[in-house]
Amino acid sequence: MRFSIEVDGQSREAEITFGDRDDIRCLNRWRFPKDSQGNESIRDALEFARLASKRWRYYHQTEAAVTSLADLRAAIRRDAHTEIAMVLVARATWPSATPILGFAYFRRSWATISLWTFFRLIRGVGVGILLQLVALAEEMGVPCVWGEATVHSAPFYKRTLDVKEIFDHFFIRDSVLQHCRELLRIRH
Repeated sequence: MRFSIEVDGQSREAEITFGDRDDIRCLNRWRFPKDSQGNESIRDALEFARLASKRWRYYHQTEAAVTSLADLRAAIRRDAHTEIAMVLVARATWPSATPILGFAYFRRSWATISLWTFFRLIRGVGVGILLQLVALAEEMGVPCVWGEATVHSAPFYKRTLDVKEIFDHFFIRDSVLQHCRELLRIRH
């Protein structure tokens, strides 16, 4: 899926794909400029990238990770209650020193999808990732997506999901899921 983002005030296009082993290696090697060392949100992002890549590698070694929608569908056909890990990666479609703009590590449990997301501070990347996850949840017939938030990501989720409060976790279901469906229709 391709979607519009804003980079330095200029409209650009990004794309979302399922992540694979090479993407996980890339996330594990993410680095930020030395002048950003004291930035808590960047420190959170680096920690999250390492934790997500470690979790994905564990699931991949146990054959419980997928790298495409076709693989996901096949896993669910084999076992309707399978728990499986995935990564969606938002990529720059232009030559960029940072080709991965953001990512979501998520797991499909027997009844829900749980997610963690990170995106660079480029306008539109986080919304694009979140809406693609909602579309994927609908594709899989999952009625609830739940996620974890940090003090730095909570304002984004509150604004994007149009909810009054976000704490350390949140749920996308019912009216919030409907709000996301409407955003998805507007943006595409």
